[in-house]
Amino acid sequence: MTIGPEGCLDRIGHHVTGWAWLPAEPARRLRVEILFGDPPTRIRVLADRHRPDLEGAGKGDGRHGFAVPLPDALIGREPAVDVRLPDFPGARLRGTPRRAILTLGFVTLRAIRPVGTDPERLCGFLAGMVRLNGGCADTAVPGVADLRSWLAGGADRCWLIAERGGRIVGHCRIGPGWPAQANTGALTLGIELHPDVRGFGLGRQLMLAAHRWAAGRCARLELAALPHNAHALALYRGLGYVDLGPAALPETGEIHRRMAIGLAAPRGPAWDAGRAIILVG
Repeated sequence: MTIGPEGCLDRIGHHVTGWAWLPAEPARRLRVEILFGDPPTRIRVLADRHRPDLEGAGKGDGRHGFAVPLPDALIGREPAVDVRLPDFPGARLRGTPRRAILTLGFVTLRAIRPVGTDPERLCGFLAGMVRLNGGCADTAVPGVADLRSWLAGGADRCWLIAERGGRIVGHCRIGPGWPAQANTGALTLGIELHPDVRGFGLGRQLMLAAHRWAAGRCARLELAALPHNAHALALYRGLGYVDLGPAALPETGEIHRRMAIGLAAPRGPAWDAGRAIILVG
């Protein structure tokens, strides 16, 4: 069995960064082609930059990173960005394709509506995120009917979305389920942002909106984070979450860090999730 290349498009800003390596030839430096816009401006580089995180993760000697500046002519135009490996035409890096967003602009946070097109749009976003990470959307994403049924399950749940220019760019679900245990006064929070809009503080604002909704509806919120997700762990700790120890995902046994935050009762009326919050990034 031939093992193909691995890699990921990590960040897009004034520079595009990522990594690519071939496990079967760990000392080989792969050629990378970055495509900007349509028709594309093509830039070829060698993935040979040393990254301690790659070395620590067992990716050869860690010299498999790449970084390319965003062409000056495309700054402010939010071009599409894709990455190809010229020596492996059929390979695709995780996290591609993307869009170069340097200024967040207006973002609306609101709860999805069970009626109308919100459930279909959210399912489409969830499927796109699974595919972006190299997964199979057919088995990993709930259907529209299942999503509507979950929303109708009671007053102990809410699903928030973040919209930018009419496009869903993030979501946060609050409700019963793992890792929170039943009848403990806790609800579970799960959050996900499209990588195009990470790094602007939107995740923090989305979680604060979830806290406002949950205050007065539950005693605490719990979440589960992968131990190697340093950015997420730093965000949660900065918001006041405490680490309750390891917890195994029931479906796979994968170990996560279980974290929780206590919620004080709101001084005024609880947030009406039917109202939208508009942020300017």
